Amino acid sequence: MDEQTSGRPKPFFNAMDIVLWSMFHLIRFASRVVPPSLLYSLLEGLGCLAFYAMPGMHSRLVTKISEALPEVTDSREIVRIGRKACGAFLFPILDFFVMGKYGERYIRELRIEGMENLEKADAAGKGTIITGTHHGWIAIVHAVMLRLGKVYTPIMFYPSDTPTPHYVWNLALQGFFLGADPKAPVFWAGKDTVRNAIEHLGQGKRIGLTFDVDGQGIVEFFGRPTALASGIAYFSYKTGAPIVPIALIRGKGVFDNRLVISPPIFPDQEAERSVEMNRILQQAVSEGEKFIRADPGQWMNWFGLWHWWDEAEKLMADKGTEMPHK
Repeated sequence: MDEQTSGRPKPFFNAMDIVLWSMFHLIRFASRVVPPSLLYSLLEGLGCLAFYAMPGMHSRLVTKISEALPEVTDSREIVRIGRKACGAFLFPILDFFVMGKYGERYIRELRIEGMENLEKADAAGKGTIITGTHHGWIAIVHAVMLRLGKVYTPIMFYPSDTPTPHYVWNLALQGFFLGADPKAPVFWAGKDTVRNAIEHLGQGKRIGLTFDVDGQGIVEFFGRPTALASGIAYFSYKTGAPIVPIALIRGKGVFDNRLVISPPIFPDQEAERSVEMNRILQQAVSEGEKFIRADPGQWMNWFGLWHWWDEAEKLMADKGTEMPHK
């Protein structure tokens, strides 16, 4: 999200940066003495407060969740999802410190489903692209995978290219402290990203990136054309590397969690490029949507969904195209 996309003035993001940066250090201190279950409850309470304190955001969020999940007809459930999403936006700060302090217990009690899918992708020898959405424990997926012997290099926006650079720097540094590939801890999004990622995959290694951010790839997401990042499809088609969607889903308690790994998506490099890239992206996005629907309150990017819907309509109108077939 950038300032032009969001429509928010720069002072708004400067204030948000200060608030989130302050919260980061406050939570870091509190995590040393307060049980994590209590801290998560407090953050959920803050999210709930924000949900009700900002009527405009409240109404837009409820409307879009209703549009995306028409099968949820209970208005109270829609509100509950919105409240949880506001809290989920804050949880990643604490996730870092939980993993840093209780990492061994977290891994010991983690339930893993589908590890054979990742191993199948790795066995192809083309490298592996790990993808997912900003859902659940997304901030520490890299640290969990490292502890499971499946290290990968994430692709991230450079902090100064985000609306909240000081806060993002703190998140990035804390993520590095939890563990990373010493030779390639991160690929910063920029002019060398494509070359670095392709070389990394060419060595049979893994990269990781999310797709639920602004982009030019138009796919169906929650029932409507949506403009999302298509990097995973490009890298897969270019290198032959399979894509493996994963999700680290929160359970009922701090240490009751699941790592779910979907079957790999293999590219057909002989197929027409634009058609195949759309197929690859659509399949990955559909898997991500399944993860979100399993517990929609854990997805922190509800706030961007309507923008991606609107952007897809603009892109299709500008190009005079229709929604690609699934």
